[in-house]
Amino acid sequence: MTVRTGEATPPPQAHAEEEPGRGKRRRVVARETRLQQEEEEEEEEEGASSEPETRPRPPPATPAAAEEPAATAAGAEARAQLAINIRRMLAVEAERRGRIAERIGVQAEGPILTLEDTFCDIDDGSAKSQVARKVALGVSQSIVSLSSFAGRKRIRVCSGFVIRWNDSTSIGTILTSAALVRPPCGDDVRVEVFLPSGDISICQISMVDFHHNIALVEVTSNFKLQEAVILKYIIDKGDVLALGRSYEGGLLMCSRGEISNRASIFECSELLVSSCEITMAGTGGPLVNYNGHVVGINFFEENQTPFLSMAIVFKCLEHHQIFGRIIRPWIGFWFTSIQMVPLSHLEHIYRKFSDVDNGLYISNVAEGSPADIAGIRQGDNLMKCGGKFLSTAPEFGAMLMDKCKETMEEYDQETNGDFSAKRITVEVAYTDP
Repeated sequence: MTVRTGEATPPPQAHAEEEPGRGKRRRVVARETRLQQEEEEEEEEEGASSEPETRPRPPPATPAAAEEPAATAAGAEARAQLAINIRRMLAVEAERRGRIAERIGVQAEGPILTLEDTFCDIDDGSAKSQVARKVALGVSQSIVSLSSFAGRKRIRVCSGFVIRWNDSTSIGTILTSAALVRPPCGDDVRVEVFLPSGDISICQISMVDFHHNIALVEVTSNFKLQEAVILKYIIDKGDVLALGRSYEGGLLMCSRGEISNRASIFECSELLVSSCEITMAGTGGPLVNYNGHVVGINFFEENQTPFLSMAIVFKCLEHHQIFGRIIRPWIGFWFTSIQMVPLSHLEHIYRKFSDVDNGLYISNVAEGSPADIAGIRQGDNLMKCGGKFLSTAPEFGAMLMDKCKETMEEYDQETNGDFSAKRITVEVAYTDP
């Protein structure tokens, strides 16, 4: 039975079906959240004028002369829209940044960390370090360093890597961390990129997503930029290298480690963790396997390195290309891989389901959320989504984004891009201890 939310009448009783040996199945209706369009509407109303035109009209422009102002106006409108979007995201991010700062022991009102310390642990002469050095050098021409400025003041430094190169326009697209443009950066933020060639160029921000902490920038280069080789599926085990580049001097940086079953302090549930140790200058750099393939984008945390799988990154980019934004359903629960849950929390699950070795542990459920109404409770273990078994948090996140894309493409024409009133039905199977 599909659970409806947002109704004036009390919601119907959620129906649970027993799945022999595996628990219960539920249909959860997720509500898609979106940013309000009030700011654009206000600007449109202010720009409208009711006074009649009194000045004489200029003579008709020739077709060639008319095209240039039209193109200029379109570019100005696109830049203005991007500035509006960044302002909104910065406002949403301010509160989230304060919570994260408190959790890692940094006061939000304190100085913004702009540490540019380098990192490298593969210069010890060991056989494994020699292999790692070859891998790092093979990927190095895709790795850049970026810095954001407010006037002449440098705000932040991040790493990044080239994911796309356009031969016809000589423009490269670079993936980096959204930390590059977080507060106190404003609308006048300027971003510069240190390329592998040693050139420093000003680049343009083309996309920012603070939830997943990713951003895209575009840069024009006189030299062809090397695209990174990217794996678009989820890797949750194995030896890896965290790479980056410093802004001062453009030094290549590398730390070796392995993907581990640890939890991150950050709120994005899709994050995985590696044992690599980087500095803040490595945020936004690639995490690569020993074949030189990029498996994720790195973020800074003390003593370990959280990363977002490239499988999730490319689903975000796909959403942005199709819908102009990233659509995320709101289900109303927080989850993590059961393999990362402390032993003390697992005992009550194993008493009833001793063969449960995979799945997602529900750590919290928001009151009144679609998950709450469907009967999902803290301590439950999600085993399936859409009939497919779950083992990692990124797998579930990827499934939700695919479901959003599939559903929203059907609604796009009738809603003209406004999906706030639409619901997405997700069927999950879970254990109920």
